[in-house]
This record gives sequence, structure tokens and C-alpha cells, in this order.
Amino acid sequence: MRKIAGVVGVICVSGIIIFSVRGNKDEDTKMREIVARAIKAHGGENLEKFKGSITKSKGKLLDLEYTTETALQVPDRSRITAESKLGKFVQVLNGDKGWVKFGDLGRECVKEELDEMREQLNANLISHLAVLNGREYKLSPLGEEKIDDRSAIGVHVEHKGYRDINLYFDKESNLLLKMETRIKDPLRGGEEVAAETLYSDYRNVDGVMTAHKIAIKYDGKTYIESEVTEVKYAERLDDHVFEKP
Repeated sequence: MRKIAGVVGVICVSGIIIFSVRGNKDEDTKMREIVARAIKAHGGENLEKFKGSITKSKGKLLDLEYTTETALQVPDRSRITAESKLGKFVQVLNGDKGWVKFGDLGRECVKEELDEMREQLNANLISHLAVLNGREYKLSPLGEEKIDDRSAIGVHVEHKGYRDINLYFDKESNLLLKMETRIKDPLRGGEEVAAETLYSDYRNVDGVMTAHKIAIKYDGKTYIESEVTEVKYAERLDDHVFEKP
């Protein structure tokens, strides 16, 4: 009797494990199908082709008007230049090196700054979607919600060593409407806050559907409103773009 009970127990446990594995596999497959549709809607093979981009924008950080130029190169380089009445700020990440410069004063970044810059770059790469084809990204469902009267479906993204990110795609167009994550706000002394980025006014640029209006909220309050004024995509940007400023 004990042997029979033991066999039944093993079968039951095995069944639970198999059911769980199959359930997770089906869940992962569904999320990857959603992401695949989004990648196709955003430009498909062009997203894979263009691993570099330079984006110019203008906007407001609270009441401060600014202009920016952001250069990105997959997988590990970025350069952000921001100008306002306060002056010119430059931030560069090039692999395991990073620098910041404000006006004429520049310095190399310390580890904590490099870590946050890598988090920013990872979020940028994920918002461009193509990297999500990699199996190092774990995907799980978030359900549906309304975003500016649009029905959206959510995908939770995990990557070892980085903060989790939530993406919400328009159910009809499959375009990215919102990204949620956490960041360290330098204006609050590096305090970690919930960041919500909203994308709208999509236009076709070199075969890539590109959001031209972006709003960023910190802890539910609108912090940044920007409008893209120019975008250039490239297979590879010149190395000098990511040199020490």
C-alpha cells in the first residue's frame, strides 16, 4: 500500500512539474508572440539592421526648457548632450568607461554612476525592442489596461543584473505606448523613483516607426515633456561619437 501511495505521489508531483513547465513555456511563447508583432509593427528587420541612432529633441524638464541630442549604439555605448539656460551637459558611456561634463568641467564617472548609466542604456535598448529576441530577457504577462483611451497589453521584462521593466503595447497597432521602470533621480539626491514613459505621435523614419512625442512621469507626476525634432538611424555610428568629452 505504501509503495502504491509512493508511486501515486511521484506521479502527482511529476504531473505538477510537467504542468508548470508547460504552463511557463506557453506563457513565454505568448509573450514572445506579442513582442514579435510589436517588432514587426515598429519596423521588423530594420530594427535589427539599425544598431545606431542619433535623436534630437526639445522639451521641458518641469519649467526648464532644453534641447538634447542622444546617440545610441548597441550594445554598450551612449552619448547624451543636453543644453539649457543653465549650460551644456554631456554624459558618455563607452563600454566599461564613462564621463560627465558640465560647461568646462569634466570627470570620469565612478562605479555608481556607471551602473545607473547602464540601467538607462538597457531601458533605451529595450524600448527599441529588437534586443528582446534574446533569450537572456525573460518575459511574463501583465494583463491589459487603458492608456489614453487605447487598449494596451502589458509584458513584464526581466534581465539578470538590471531592474525589471514593464512594456505596454497598443492592442490594435502593436506600437509601444508605455514603459515603466525605476530610476535614480539626480535632482532628489539619487533617490529611486517610479518612472513612467509615454510614447505617441509615431512617424515612419527610414522604415522604423518612431515616437515623436515622449512624456516622462516620476511617481505619477509629469517631469519631462519632449518632442523629437530629428532622427537618424545607422548600422554603426563613428567611434569618435563616444570618445571622452
